Amino acid sequence: MRISMVALGLVLLGGCANVADIRANPPVLTLKSTKSAEQVAECIRDGWQSTSIIGGSVGGVLQKSGNSYSVIAPNSESPWHIADIVPVAVDASKITYRFHRTWQDPSEKVLSVVKSCAE
Repeated sequence: MRISMVALGLVLLGGCANVADIRANPPVLTLKSTKSAEQVAECIRDGWQSTSIIGGSVGGVLQKSGNSYSVIAPNSESPWHIADIVPVAVDASKITYRFHRTWQDPSEKVLSVVKSCAE
């Protein structure tokens, strides 16, 4: 019984990440695009909102800070997916995608959205 309680506690603690923690993780993808940062960010947000994994939408919230954008897809406790999009020229941008778990690969559906939006 003690082992199962400890395991449950570790699972619950493992899901409690914040945006700064996830940004400290190494990127899963780093891409360049010939689209503006705003176009890429809106595309990722819309794509994640229409992507379903295990019966639920990935979701996506778009945040702007200066000329840069972030798309954050949370689950019920914490953010899971973060795409940071920064302009590198007038019509070009750099996309950095991070996943909250460094020991697990993100869904290919989520990665496909980021890749297709960069094209």
